[in-house]
Amino acid sequence: MMNMLAGFLSTLYAALAVAPFVTFAAIWFLIWFMLKDKKMTTRLAMDITNFFLLGSVSLMWNRLFHTQFGFWLIVLVLLITFGMIGGYQTRTKGKPDLIRVGRVVWRFSFLGLSALYILLFIVHIGKNFLFAT
Repeated sequence: MMNMLAGFLSTLYAALAVAPFVTFAAIWFLIWFMLKDKKMTTRLAMDITNFFLLGSVSLMWNRLFHTQFGFWLIVLVLLITFGMIGGYQTRTKGKPDLIRVGRVVWRFSFLGLSALYILLFIVHIGKNFLFAT
C-alpha cells in the first residue's frame, strides 16, 4: 500500500514538474477560485510552483552537466542567500526575522529558478537540435 502511494506521489510530482509554468497557471486558477484574492493567489502559486521548479531545474542541470549535484547546488545557493540576507537584516535591525528572510529567499528563488528553467530549456533544445543526427 505504501509503495503504491509513494509511486503515485512520485508520478504526480514528475508530471507537474515537467511543465512548471503550466502547473503555475493551474494552481493559480484553482486557488483564485477559492480565495478571489489575486495578490494572495499569486504568492501561494509561486510558493507551490517553486517546489516543482526545484526538481525540474536540478534534473535539467544534472542532465546537461552529467552530474548528480544539481539539487544540492541549488540548496547551497539558497542557504548562502539566506545567510547573506539574514546577516544584512541583523546589521540593519539588530535581530533577524527568520520567517521573513525565508519567505524572501523562497520568492527570490522562484524568480531565479524560473529564469534558470527557461535558460536550461533553451540550451537543451539547442543541444538536441544541433547534435541530432
